Amino acid sequence: METFATNEGVTTEPWALLRNLWVIQVSPSPGEATLLQAEVEGGSFVLCFTTDEKARDVISGLNVEHAWTARVPTGHAVELVSAVCQVGACGIIVDLDPRTRRCAWSRRLTATA
Repeated sequence: METFATNEGVTTEPWALLRNLWVIQVSPSPGEATLLQAEVEGGSFVLCFTTDEKARDVISGLNVEHAWTARVPTGHAVELVSAVCQVGACGIIVDLDPRTRRCAWSRRLTATA
């Protein structure tokens, strides 16, 4: 298994969450909810943030209506991967700054046999 280095340490799992992340949930119509995504060449990516404040700043900065933040706790990588798949995204982008279009890092979801 490949080992991936991170700022917080080393993990042997490519999708291991070594810290909490926050996603932005959006309700386009009553009874429906999805995750806020960014379109990037090659597909859409779910936006994730390292703090609740960063996620809330994006909600207000982009004027996203009917949106709220949700925490993905440390160690819940399976739930995050499942959510990414359910919305048809191809990965995640972490701490995207909409003004500069720069992010801390991103990870593409890849299938392994």
